[in-house]
Amino acid sequence: MISMEQSTQAQFGKFYYWENPQPDAIGRTVIEFLKRLPGPTHIHVTGADSSRCRAVATLLHGNEPSGLQAVFEALRQRITPIVDIHYFIPSVDAARQAPGFIYRMLPHQKDLNRCFREPFGDSEQDLLAQDLLQRLKKYNPECVIDIHNTSGSSPSFGVTTFMDERHDALASLFTHRMIVTDLLLGSLMEISEAMMPTVTIECGGVEDTESSLMATEGLLKYITYADVLSIKHTDMSLEFFHKPLRVELLDGSDIAYGDHSLIDDGVTLLADIEHHNFGYVGPDNRLGFVSGDLAANLTVMDIHGKEKLFDYFVLEEGELYPTRRLKLFMVTTNPEIARKDCLFYLVEAA
Repeated sequence: MISMEQSTQAQFGKFYYWENPQPDAIGRTVIEFLKRLPGPTHIHVTGADSSRCRAVATLLHGNEPSGLQAVFEALRQRITPIVDIHYFIPSVDAARQAPGFIYRMLPHQKDLNRCFREPFGDSEQDLLAQDLLQRLKKYNPECVIDIHNTSGSSPSFGVTTFMDERHDALASLFTHRMIVTDLLLGSLMEISEAMMPTVTIECGGVEDTESSLMATEGLLKYITYADVLSIKHTDMSLEFFHKPLRVELLDGSDIAYGDHSLIDDGVTLLADIEHHNFGYVGPDNRLGFVSGDLAANLTVMDIHGKEKLFDYFVLEEGELYPTRRLKLFMVTTNPEIARKDCLFYLVEAA
């Protein structure tokens, strides 16, 4: 049975608390596990050394199941962690909507991973983010990992806002690619400098067969290694990508995917554009089509609020091309994510 901190029902914007769940209580599959979670859930697993702890967040977005699969495997295998582990699983309700793992967040709800920055609002997602932050302050873990899937097919990578050996070591448990960003969006990893080392792990796309395997292998290292904050645990060298920029739709524009222009006012990206994830594109690579003026549809803003769109893109007879050699990542073919978040990120190729 799930042990609640106060009552059988969590308060609005709060986590349920489940201590040391046994394998027979979590179900036989990750779907059964999801169904047995009563809502946003904090799972506490006692480790060999309870004087220390680490934290894991996953399912901040309801359509990104690889981290939940990894947590399920760690619990199912009855692995005793080397320190106490606190798992935070927030977007249970969104993930459970039929047919499962479809909704990033429920309609009309805020993106939870944009709610970890002041000023906080009073929506359920804002309150849930505040509750998670309060629990991190209470337990004071030595580090935090936040496990996601990318919105399209993609190799794995880590993301951090703070660059040092501790963050490198955390990412290298999972992947050999690291994005170092100065964009502040209200994501959980932005607590890193103020609270404790925190890294986002993007495991690859939901449909990529290796994503859940990579998440599980990395998580098992994270919960069993005595030291995860120094790079001595790996001989992997990280490939770094610095200061990415977001390519976003402007209000009033729309997005489609196909091999020709599909909408009168907006952007049509090529249907196979996600194949460019972590690949290089240049002036000879057509990326799609834009109806109307480029600046009326897209924006690429740097951290100082300066528009950089024409530094990187040009329209030639309605066709969209890069102006220079770029590396793209987080490319999505999900129009809803493209509308509400971004089309993709870019960095200039070295």
